[in-house]
Amino acid sequence: MAGVPGVGAEQAATLPFVFRASRTGAALAALLFAALLAAPGSPAAAGSVPAAMPDDGGVTPMPRKGSELASKRGIGRTELRRRLASALRSVGGASGAYVVDTDAPRKARLYALNGSRRLIPASNQKLFTTAAFLDRLGARGRLRTVLHRRGKLGPAGAVLRGDLMLVGDGDPAFGTSSFARGRGLPVTPISNLVKDVARSGVVRVTGDVRVDPHIFDGRRGVAATGWNAGPYLSPLSGLAFNSGFDGSGYSSNPAKTAGRALKRGLQRNGVKVKGGIGISNASARILAQEPMGFVRSPMARTLIAATNKPSNNFFAEMLLKRVAANPKKQGTTTRGARKVERFAKSAAEGVRAADGSGLGRSNEATPRQVTKLLIAMRRHSHSSAFRKSLPLAGREGTLAGRMRGTAAEGRCRAKTGTLSGVSALSGYCSAGRGTVAFSILMNGVDVNAARSAQDRMAAAIARYG
Repeated sequence: MAGVPGVGAEQAATLPFVFRASRTGAALAALLFAALLAAPGSPAAAGSVPAAMPDDGGVTPMPRKGSELASKRGIGRTELRRRLASALRSVGGASGAYVVDTDAPRKARLYALNGSRRLIPASNQKLFTTAAFLDRLGARGRLRTVLHRRGKLGPAGAVLRGDLMLVGDGDPAFGTSSFARGRGLPVTPISNLVKDVARSGVVRVTGDVRVDPHIFDGRRGVAATGWNAGPYLSPLSGLAFNSGFDGSGYSSNPAKTAGRALKRGLQRNGVKVKGGIGISNASARILAQEPMGFVRSPMARTLIAATNKPSNNFFAEMLLKRVAANPKKQGTTTRGARKVERFAKSAAEGVRAADGSGLGRSNEATPRQVTKLLIAMRRHSHSSAFRKSLPLAGREGTLAGRMRGTAAEGRCRAKTGTLSGVSALSGYCSAGRGTVAFSILMNGVDVNAARSAQDRMAAAIARYG
């Protein structure tokens, strides 16, 4: 999980400190996270605690050299099925898997057990969220945070007799470069807006900084967190700033936090703002005007990678709401979930979505549905961006400490998922005959045992052919 923020990547960008998780740091991460939950007045206490545990992906032992798990020798279909079945049986519970050779001209299905059983996907839900977002924006699409003026410019344009209005676009990366850099996040820098105003020649604003977060509704969380921010999810907003943080804790009003940061930045650059910070709806007339400045987010392919590789709940829920937002309707979690369901049905097969991150136990998917989505995205016009958004086994994100020394290392990209008693792994492996798409969903299991079994299964898939 190198370069990824936070204790427990499932909660990336939701904790007020940085823990650079190493391949041996999972246990320490869990202890630190538990300490955070126990700390009085901590951000973790800001909302109810869902029945979940951090999905840092975990760490599994390196196989002994010369062992079967360390082998790179190719195996055939029969041997692959035997190994997959054995690994699934070892964890018990309600588990299922679906494995398909996407390049096979016939008999593409390599293995299936409980492929149509509806299970809790945990953070495998992010696969559906990021696929729908990528489909809507395209790999190079960007979000746009805009700064307008409401009022008239005085003589020579040095004085704005009125307000500045900052209008959000649901960008999860909007904030400061220092915050993002310290947490390995992409950034949409607010400093660019400050520079735009300074370049305009305005040196004094007689009114306020007004902020407009109304591209989204006002709910700060999802159903699993009681619709408020919680220990696994920092506060959502149509004008979020620094992933919902204000200093070392959660912001009580992210849009106002953004407004205050803009005002401070302007004043440091010689632009005085007389008034305070307020919330407004930008009128159609204001939005139609030429803006004083704007800043574009990183490309969609970067945003989905920042969601999937560290399993960032905040980014996932922001992207879900943004999928649903349009000029006539606000982005909401419920509407976003319906959009994701419709996209999944049109691209592959249906799924039940309750949120974008997989925090909720009301999310449901079958191993077949997840695999079908993966196959559909492999044929999508932005397939490369989607595939590269998933962590590489043994090297990146939530898989940095997994599958090392096996055939899967460097050859499989997959999304992890963890809740209490739930573990999942779904993605792609480059096998001898092409690309294999797979989904392994495990419910009612010991998470550590499940991860070990998943690693054995991925290693077997990578040896196929």
